Amino acid sequence: MLVKPLSFLSVGFLVGVLIHSIWFSMPISLFVVLMLLVIGMSIIWIPKKWIIYIGISIVGCAFGLLRFSVAINTTGQYQLDLFAANAENILVHGTIIDEPIKKKSYNQFTLKADNLITHGKEVLDIDTSILIKTDTYTDYEYGQEVIVQGVVQKPEAFLTENDRIFDYESYLAKDEIFYTMSFAEASIFEPGSPSLQRSLYRLKNNFLNSIYRFIPEPESGLLSGILFGQKSALGEDLEDKFRIVGLMHIVVLSGYNVSLVIQVFMKILHFLPRSVRAIGAVLSICGFALLVGAGPTVIRASIMAVFIVLADIVYARYNITRALFIAGIIMIIWNPMILYFDISFQLSFLATYGLIQCAPYLEKKFSFLPKFLSIRSSATATIAAQIMVLPLLIYSIGEFSLISPIVNVLVLFAVPVAMLMGFITAIVGIGLPIVAPIFAIITTLLLKYQLWIVDVFARIPFSYIKIPAFHWVFMIIMYLGIFWWIHQISKNNHSASAQEI
Repeated sequence: MLVKPLSFLSVGFLVGVLIHSIWFSMPISLFVVLMLLVIGMSIIWIPKKWIIYIGISIVGCAFGLLRFSVAINTTGQYQLDLFAANAENILVHGTIIDEPIKKKSYNQFTLKADNLITHGKEVLDIDTSILIKTDTYTDYEYGQEVIVQGVVQKPEAFLTENDRIFDYESYLAKDEIFYTMSFAEASIFEPGSPSLQRSLYRLKNNFLNSIYRFIPEPESGLLSGILFGQKSALGEDLEDKFRIVGLMHIVVLSGYNVSLVIQVFMKILHFLPRSVRAIGAVLSICGFALLVGAGPTVIRASIMAVFIVLADIVYARYNITRALFIAGIIMIIWNPMILYFDISFQLSFLATYGLIQCAPYLEKKFSFLPKFLSIRSSATATIAAQIMVLPLLIYSIGEFSLISPIVNVLVLFAVPVAMLMGFITAIVGIGLPIVAPIFAIITTLLLKYQLWIVDVFARIPFSYIKIPAFHWVFMIIMYLGIFWWIHQISKNNHSASAQEI
């Protein structure tokens, strides 16, 4: 009974968030929100079914506008604007609030700045976040207090090489980062206090060090990417090749990683009561999400995985489509800016929806493909996901791989095996380093095969195409066509089921 009202409330909420996202700087007064709430509640009292739903949607829209306006951090958004406008060199103190990324030429981390130290040595309280790029000489950690000196800047939108405008300012603002500082000088002020997040990051670094010790480059870079989503693990040249062949999705974390965690813990704890197993699985999912940095893809997959576990406890039927939308709504309530400004969230959500809606239909159409080495499932999963992400991909990025389905079929069967063997190698490398080379050889061979496939297909001329920039209306038209096609598939399936009955 509550499914339809909640659905209309959710749609209205998303519309409200989207409206405020598009007109980001538009002030939404409390009067407007209250007016929408009054109109919505008034319409709900009119005793006609669809009019009631319209009223519910208007109420949801009001909550969406209100939630987005609350999410905008007006306190930290403008505090250093004067210094940024004058390109002034400043000295700030703060805490590292994410896992530092170490690249060849610089270290990068987000600093939650709390003090500004003036030239007269006066300390002023501030509350804003800055994306710092500094030298590679020091190893920084999550939770450390640091002092940073450099020229602060406001991030600006820029034109990509494919003639797309990337709104870098809003992209960082979704994570409450309002300034950048490149070529900064940083020094550790305090080592920071112990925390769960810091302990998990250190555990991950122990795994990575074990991988780098027993597996050579570039195979170790690939493994750290598919296991832990380690950013820039491949290097720029290999990243370009993976992008050309349409395989970047295997070096960013996906739902497979989370499902693997569930399976492993469920098997380890199989002798315990169902409720205890479920608690263990949920805790392991949360720990894994924190361990790998809790990106949008992992959070979405983690929420869905928790729903699976909870459904198992209460013996309820698991509706995967509903779970996907609930996961998305929860994430948008938590951070409404991801709906419009985070393309990784958008692509992840659409790809998963494509797998749910299109893969069963394509599985029947590709029945001529063998199931050996997961050839059929890899082909259907790749094409189903690409159907849903294609309009957004070519609109936002302007690139499309023509050989992606073939490469995915040749590579995907080896990915889970390489992940499992790589994880075993890392664990054994920490506990029994003498035995680790045995597992490392198998893991390296699996990774070499994947890299070889990528290298061969990336050399093929015209393996991917660049799409000129076009108006967003054409993207909407493409999605209307895709949703109409999905609707037709669903209608035919219902008709076929009714005939069988």
